[in-house]
This record gives sequence, C-alpha cells and structure tokens, in this order.
Amino acid sequence: MFFKRSEGFRYKFEEPLQTTFTIVENGNADETEAAIGEILDISPRGVKMYSTVDLNAGKAICPQLEVRFVIDSQTIVAYGEVMWSRPYMKGKQYGVFFNNQEPLEDLIVEELKLRRKKEIMAEKSLKSNA
Repeated sequence: MFFKRSEGFRYKFEEPLQTTFTIVENGNADETEAAIGEILDISPRGVKMYSTVDLNAGKAICPQLEVRFVIDSQTIVAYGEVMWSRPYMKGKQYGVFFNNQEPLEDLIVEELKLRRKKEIMAEKSLKSNA
C-alpha cells in the first residue's frame, strides 16, 4: 500500500496564532521594523496570515518575509515569499510560501503534532470533568 506522506496538508487554528514578521531586503531582515500579524492556518510549506500592514503598498513585486511564530514550544523562524493577498476585515490576508526549507517543514510538522496532542488531552480532560 502506498501512502502519500509527501502530500501537503493544512492545519487551521481555532484561535489565530500570533506572529511577527519583517520584510527582507537585500537578504537582510530589519528587526526594528517588525510588524504583528496572525497566522490563520499553516502547512509545512507556508502560512495564511492576516495583518493590518499593507505589504503591497507601492510595490510591483511580492516581498520576501521573515516570519517568527511559536506553534507549541519552539520559536520558528521561516523565510517566505508573499504569493497572494486579498482584503480581509481591516487589513489583508496573505499567502506566504516557504520555498525548499526541509528542516523547517519537519519542525513545523513536529510542533503541530505536539500541539495537537496537548489539545486532545485538554479535550479529554474537559469531557471527563463534565
């Protein structure tokens, strides 16, 4: 039997995950200009995030980003490219693609597993107390 382990998946957070991000220019991210956003869902190769910051303002090309977030316990630093954007609430949603970062993909999967295990344990605890 063949399993499609390399096929992607997307995990949607019940409560958005807080993130900070900076635009990478000439290979450098300026941490003093970090902005705040929320990750709505994630896959090993990218995120859908929301921010009130307009990343496309006055730019013809899609910016490169350094995105920092914690899924379970480790701070993850990912580099990606904004592939799409669309208006959402008072800001925009962005699709950020993490290109060819296999150690990052593995870390995201492991952190999601740990987080999900904790969520299941919490749900079981609530049910047994009810």
